[in-house]
Amino acid sequence: MAISSTPVSTDLLLVMDNGVGASGQALTKSRKYGDVKTAAADADIYSVAQSLSGLQSKTLVAVQRKDTIEIEDI
Repeated sequence: MAISSTPVSTDLLLVMDNGVGASGQALTKSRKYGDVKTAAADADIYSVAQSLSGLQSKTLVAVQRKDTIEIEDI
């Protein structure tokens, strides 16, 4: 059985600090930017995330890349 995988979409998520909860846990808020090219290099996505974080009022905690891939039997 041969399996083929095809990239469908890529999203950039900026995880921001959103304070501290009532019981002391760290709270975060995510901002999602869609329609990122599936072939984009991780370094390029990180560079864009750093630029976008400068426009945010909250502190950047993490940069995440979410890839959606379609897997099918050929």
